[in-house]
Amino acid sequence: MKKNLTLFTVFIIIISSCEKESFNISNLNNNRVTVLGHGGMGYSDLYPMNSFESIFNCIIIGADGSEIDVQMTKDSVLLAFHDKFLEQSTYFSGQIFNKNWDEINNAKYKDPPYTNYEVVTLDNIFSNIENLKNYTFFLECKNYNPDTSLLYRNTFINALIRLIDKYELENNVCFEFKRKEIIKSLKAKRPDLKIFIYSNFEDGLNTAKDLQLTGITISVDDVSKEQVVKAHSNGIMINVFGTNTKNKNIEAIEKNVDFIQSDKLKHLIKMMK
Repeated sequence: MKKNLTLFTVFIIIISSCEKESFNISNLNNNRVTVLGHGGMGYSDLYPMNSFESIFNCIIIGADGSEIDVQMTKDSVLLAFHDKFLEQSTYFSGQIFNKNWDEINNAKYKDPPYTNYEVVTLDNIFSNIENLKNYTFFLECKNYNPDTSLLYRNTFINALIRLIDKYELENNVCFEFKRKEIIKSLKAKRPDLKIFIYSNFEDGLNTAKDLQLTGITISVDDVSKEQVVKAHSNGIMINVFGTNTKNKNIEAIEKNVDFIQSDKLKHLIKMMK
């Protein structure tokens, strides 16, 4: 009898350890965390970040959506691509803003096991996802082009607006920028869109308040739980990246952030679903 009781106790402990952790979340996102893949499935996955396959699989396994890095070609085509230079991860060279799309439209990633995957346009990604409006997308706008002219700003934001309007995603997309002049231009044209400033906390909070932005994008290591409370008290949401371990996922949840862009996506989904 004692042996049976011991086995029963061990069984209960094992079952309990498999249960989802319980978190008491308090934030501006209806007290829940939106689970996003970092460029799809994140670093060190079977698929290159920002590829259609990575973003599609991120959604298939249960994420609420994905972060996507965005760059614009010389002829105003929006691509999903992270690196500053094409040669960092593809067989092509140069910078996207100096290329027309037809010059690089067959660019493939060069590092194993990614060599079968191509750089894709955002239009290609969105056109091939069913029930697109069920998901949330953070578009990190990587404006490597040093051009600060009004012409460049308008060309870039007009390309973003055309894409969002084409798929009616104004309620599903959040934009991330580092450059304030581009934020101001987008706000002037479309004040209804959700914009996050990519910044350190204090500068980000001041900018978000001054420009009436939706939130701040920041590394999970660079924001405290108390700072999240301060942002929330000012009506500013917090979106974090840098959760590349299970412990970082849990840390971000416990800080009551609103959005998490995770590289440990399967673990985060398990915690939140």
